[in-house]
Amino acid sequence: MLPTGAKETQLRENNSQKVHPQPMEEAMNQNPEAMETLISKVFTNISSLKSAYIQLQAAHTPYDPDKIHTADKLVISELKNLSELKHFYRENNPKPVCVSPQDSRLAAEIQEQQSLLKTYEVMVKKFQSEIQNKDSEIHQLQQQIEEARQKRAKLE
Repeated sequence: MLPTGAKETQLRENNSQKVHPQPMEEAMNQNPEAMETLISKVFTNISSLKSAYIQLQAAHTPYDPDKIHTADKLVISELKNLSELKHFYRENNPKPVCVSPQDSRLAAEIQEQQSLLKTYEVMVKKFQSEIQNKDSEIHQLQQQIEEARQKRAKLE
């Protein structure tokens, strides 16, 4: 048994230690073979995707619909494989959840602001389109006024 003063010192030392989430490097070091295999598969898949895309480009010159269709299927297949690798990685290495309620609140606020920004961008595009339509209408009316002036001048 520890003396009373030693117990208090040990408790203070234990309470002052902080618990940190496991860094990414440590998670990767736990199973390096699996990570190497995954990375190898990703690089292989990217090479296959590159090859499939080159085939798709080649099918356009000269234009051959059958080759384009076949190459397109190959590109889609490689993209699906890459997506499966991504899902496999995310399932086995989930992102850490927000640590504090403040982080969650900030993340939600950021997402809300991004949504508002997208809404405003859509509205700006709509207003720009309306402005272009109004400018076109103004131009047409100005032409009609000019034509009417010319007709009036001829009548006088």
